[in-house]
Amino acid sequence: MPAEMSRFLPYALATFAVSFAGGLVPLVRRWTHDQLQALISLSAGIILGVLFLDLLPAVAATTPRFYVLVLAGFLFLFVFEKFVFIHPHETDDLAERRSGLAAYVSISIHSLLDGVVLGSSTMLPALAPAVLFAIVAHKVPDTFSLGSILTYFRFRRRSAVLLLFLCSLLTPLGGFLSLAFFRHASEATLGAPLALACGTFLFIATSDLLPHAHEHRDSRFRNLAAVIAGIAAIAIAHRAHFQ
Repeated sequence: MPAEMSRFLPYALATFAVSFAGGLVPLVRRWTHDQLQALISLSAGIILGVLFLDLLPAVAATTPRFYVLVLAGFLFLFVFEKFVFIHPHETDDLAERRSGLAAYVSISIHSLLDGVVLGSSTMLPALAPAVLFAIVAHKVPDTFSLGSILTYFRFRRRSAVLLLFLCSLLTPLGGFLSLAFFRHASEATLGAPLALACGTFLFIATSDLLPHAHEHRDSRFRNLAAVIAGIAAIAIAHRAHFQ
């Protein structure tokens, strides 16, 4: 088995398990709005920490037109989520504008793209753990939201579980496709999808997660603490990795 595939297999299992488990939670118990906001805040902090402490410094040094690609990734996700589908964390808002199926297709496509990025990162071993952290950090609120949406639109539990299972498989599938097509690519070529991913992660953290996490003033200090905790966790992990 190629070394890249051996490194990717545990990442594939981890992303599948986190995605599927996150989607099942709202099917078995309801979380309060405050609890979900704290989770989203922590996720945003983790993504920001990964971006600014790991990915941006490392990939920028080896990737031509890096910041152009970051901007392209940011704008791509902006257009995709705001004008094509929706990537929600609020089911009430979704109910007025989209169906549960539209949200499912949107999150599924995003999951497949996450897999392409994760697969590419395993061919640059120093960056793979950081990419995994960023993907897992937004997988939990994403699939939690998806499970909530399917419940909101009264999908049968068996159908919802099947849809969540299939969606959770898409990130590993995207990774395997990436390994098949980019196995012999240069470091600069592999840096291109990672740069695009930096843009999408930046959009997720700043435009998708943080606004929902801080929409109520009475919980703003607790949610700010969760954001800082997420950044601090990555800073500690980063420091331990380089000591």
